[in-house]
Amino acid sequence: MPARLAKRGTVVSGRKNKRQCVYCGSDGPLSVDHVVPKPQWRKYHVKRRVIDNPSNRVVACIKCNGEKGSMSPKEWFALHPEYKTRFMREAKYLSNEIKHLTGLW
Repeated sequence: MPARLAKRGTVVSGRKNKRQCVYCGSDGPLSVDHVVPKPQWRKYHVKRRVIDNPSNRVVACIKCNGEKGSMSPKEWFALHPEYKTRFMREAKYLSNEIKHLTGLW
């Protein structure tokens, strides 16, 4: 069963560490991050149902989410390589489509 970010009521991917940032491990304040950001949806030519669903959402602290902004995971990890290992471990619940689109797996 997907985790819920209680404060916002938004369904996100994953079961573990739903109260910690998937990037830095911070416990708050938390928000919901789209792994493949909304501004990049057209770039990937995929249907909204694939991108705008729980398997494209992770829990991120406001700081990381704000810094990542509309960057792809590859762009974000080029700036913050220290976050990639944690993300890869915690984001194993992302859909295969999202994993493929990010090119990280």
